[in-house]
Amino acid sequence: MNYGDKIRTVREKLRITQKEMAKSLEISQAYLCAIESGKMQANAKVIFGLERIFGVTTEWLAEGKSDIFFRKMPVVAEKGERYIASFIGEITSSAGEGKLLLFKVVSDNMEPSFIIGDEVLVDVTDTHLKNLGVYLFEIESKTVLKRFIDGEFRKLTNDKPAQKNNDIIMNSAIKCIGRAVWIIRKL
Repeated sequence: MNYGDKIRTVREKLRITQKEMAKSLEISQAYLCAIESGKMQANAKVIFGLERIFGVTTEWLAEGKSDIFFRKMPVVAEKGERYIASFIGEITSSAGEGKLLLFKVVSDNMEPSFIIGDEVLVDVTDTHLKNLGVYLFEIESKTVLKRFIDGEFRKLTNDKPAQKNNDIIMNSAIKCIGRAVWIIRKL
């Protein structure tokens, strides 16, 4: 099975259209159609987008080995709209009442990983900061998603390239609320 066949298989398992997948991958529908038909090769943006957005294992794409998805990817329809949920980190606690928090993204500072309108499930029992993890923080009375970087300076950063110069050095006034574990995105 070639890449095009595999990508079509992924799309069909997710029960989404070419238009929906192309929009999520930020490519044209014509390009996705050409990939699926074998007329063009999938570029790195497509391959890594399938992994990041839809949870497709690159091992399966490359070699047909392992499971297709490394995380469960339910597609949910609600009132004619479609959503996809992506597992982005292991939940360390039992999902008891008060241990998981749903946070709605209202800023574009974490694009492309998180976009405005995404809903993020946060494990509030996991506040132990791990390098490159995404966490929900309280900073100056605002609740924000930031990526934690543990290096020469322990800092919080945005994923949006244009906002990389807005890094924040960790200090005792910054409170970690929990680690992001699921993302729910409207297709």
